Amino acid sequence: MDDNYSFLKDELALSEIRKHKWIESEKKGHEIGFATAALDWIKQHGSAWLRYHRAVSSEHSGISPSG
Repeated sequence: MDDNYSFLKDELALSEIRKHKWIESEKKGHEIGFATAALDWIKQHGSAWLRYHRAVSSEHSGISPSG
């Protein structure tokens, strides 16, 4: 669970979580709350988001994703 908190320190991830909260609240017809949205987003999208952003970051720094 501690790894999940790193998303809450990243402005790009927070933006995605806020979008997810809005979309899911609209689907359900009521506010789902930030904590619920954050846990749901992390479970559904967190791993893929990290892989993508690490790869992009590595490309920009000139370091290969494998190290």
